[in-house]
Amino acid sequence: MFNYILKRFKKIVLRILLLLFFLTCLLVTFLYLNYRLSYDYTNPNDVFSYVDKNKSTSYLNEKNKKFLEERDIWSIRLDRDGQVVESFHKPQEVKDQFDLTDVARFSRFYLADYPVFTYVVGDGLLLFAYPQHSLDKLPFNYYSYKNLIFNLSLVLVFLLLFLVFVYILYRVDIKDLLKNILPLQRAIDSLYEDDYERLDEGGELGDLALSINQANEKYKNLKEAQDKWIRGLSHDVRTPLAKISWEVSKENKEDLDTKNIQDQVLKISTILEGLNLTLSLSKLDRESFTEENPLKVIRKLIVDKLNENPTREIIFESKINNPNLRIKMDPNLFYRMLENILKNALSYTGGQIRVTISDPENKLIIRISDQGKGISEDVLEKITREDLTNVTKHGLGILISKQIAQLHGGTLAIKNQDPGLQVSFLFNHVH
Repeated sequence: MFNYILKRFKKIVLRILLLLFFLTCLLVTFLYLNYRLSYDYTNPNDVFSYVDKNKSTSYLNEKNKKFLEERDIWSIRLDRDGQVVESFHKPQEVKDQFDLTDVARFSRFYLADYPVFTYVVGDGLLLFAYPQHSLDKLPFNYYSYKNLIFNLSLVLVFLLLFLVFVYILYRVDIKDLLKNILPLQRAIDSLYEDDYERLDEGGELGDLALSINQANEKYKNLKEAQDKWIRGLSHDVRTPLAKISWEVSKENKEDLDTKNIQDQVLKISTILEGLNLTLSLSKLDRESFTEENPLKVIRKLIVDKLNENPTREIIFESKINNPNLRIKMDPNLFYRMLENILKNALSYTGGQIRVTISDPENKLIIRISDQGKGISEDVLEKITREDLTNVTKHGLGILISKQIAQLHGGTLAIKNQDPGLQVSFLFNHVH
């Protein structure tokens, strides 16, 4: 939220700076059009200073002529009667004699369309003329007070219009900001309610909308996991608790079946461990997983179970083309996922157990098959629906394996076959 507001604020500030830049450009253009003094031409005052400093018996000596030649400037000097007494590159259309009217005109305006600048030297005038259309001269030597007030008023009007324009942009941005934020606020208010409506994840606030949707999804998953945990606990612990209660209620304590009580306590402990694991799995995040080779985990599991059950036959069949394949995983959870299935097969079935792995089309498929009686359709349905009630025999282990597989981006498929049960794991994100 803060990043979005900061982004919008930066956008508003950027627009204001662009407007200021635009106004500055207008001002510079205005000044340029009113007094165009190109840097290609030497300032007239600098020209006069140089000529005056280097004058000899005449102002337009050879050194000064060379200086003027290099700057494309022609020059004349007039005496007190308006007669040209010195000249350098004077155009033919320029007269040799000037009266007071001529002096007043070219001092204020132009001389034969040449911008000229006059300087008093002794009892005469020294003129420097620049090329036609090179410099502009202001056509006045005074400034009207009314014009000054008018121009100041015009500046104030422009400033007022600028502020109004900025305010309009501000209101538009604020309206747009509120329009985008209000749905988020309503979504946050209803984040933990059943009627939460998923936000559109497009637009400028798409990242924030995505985060809110993900937060609601996590809450929903956690709530469902807690509900399943409570249902599973209340349903599956009821029977062993009843058996314990029945034992301890016997009048003759010598008739207590302590072995039965211990078995029921162990059963409750196993149920709680499984239910707690299913709840903790709903809180885990795959971001902490690392890329590992699953073959090492599978081989270790088979070796461990063969050592624990030396009389059982576990056949391992590898159809792997890439022995260095890797998936993003938690090795301990991955081990537990496969161990649950293998332990069920060892505990509840006899005969041969087969573990097959393959990697067709950059996928990883792990199949564990036994030769037992399979499981009931009711338990299969509960596993599909992830219902924790009454699956504490070996269905809870399968359900936990299913959750771990999903956490690793995979899927679990289970089916009864003749004979036995086949559990398959499929992982697509294999490198």
